[in-house]
Amino acid sequence: MLENGPSRWMGPPAPKSFSIVTRVLQLITLILVAVWVLKYLGGVALTPKRINLLTNDTGGIFNWHPLLMTLAFPVLMGEAVLAYRAPVASNLDRDQRKLLHALLQIIAVVAAALGLVAAFQSHNLKKPMKIPNVYSAHSYLGIFTVVFLGLQFILGFTGFLYPKYSKANRESLAPYHIFLGRATFILGLATMAAGIQEKTQFVSAAKKLSGSGLYSGAMSLPAVIEIFLALVGLAVMYHHVPGPSNRREGDTLLPDVLQDA
Repeated sequence: MLENGPSRWMGPPAPKSFSIVTRVLQLITLILVAVWVLKYLGGVALTPKRINLLTNDTGGIFNWHPLLMTLAFPVLMGEAVLAYRAPVASNLDRDQRKLLHALLQIIAVVAAALGLVAAFQSHNLKKPMKIPNVYSAHSYLGIFTVVFLGLQFILGFTGFLYPKYSKANRESLAPYHIFLGRATFILGLATMAAGIQEKTQFVSAAKKLSGSGLYSGAMSLPAVIEIFLALVGLAVMYHHVPGPSNRREGDTLLPDVLQDA
């Protein structure tokens, strides 16, 4: 029989206090992005703002993009990566952690999809001229990340939930599932950082900022957000530091996703 607790080959879980710090970092990141969007970028909207007969402002539609992507990656994907090692409720059993992991992934996929829709809609509905789609490093990184997210979701769902592969196939798939999950999380954070920097450059150019204006809240807050993205990434991944020296005789070497096999 395989044990029900966290896999010992990964070492002991991070201290509970550190897991709390990780959640605080995630929450602060989401709050900072919300402040940036609502205070400095003009807030959110579901429809274009009409300026005159031939001109509109789709910035409010676009602003859903950073909010939803922050929810999708540093928050939901981060929690999905933590679901086995340090779930919000530490008394969850293996099956409950597995269900939590899957649910977080599903909501993250939905949030990311809505974030993409917001970005494309804001570009396509812009008047008098549409804004081009997929032309920057941020865009290309975003496509790469979305592909990873889709693969991770499909492999995870079909392999470990339904129809659920055989034990032998799950053993073969597990390392790739784990890799894709962590890689997607890190790619998402990197793509967000690139997008924030791109948006900051647009804001600077639109407002013709120079000199002391470059230290305004509209410019400095995004820099702080990028630092918090890095901190969230480091904090989440620290929970998965391997510790083979902690393995005792008889302990399983199977990854977490296989310990209910």
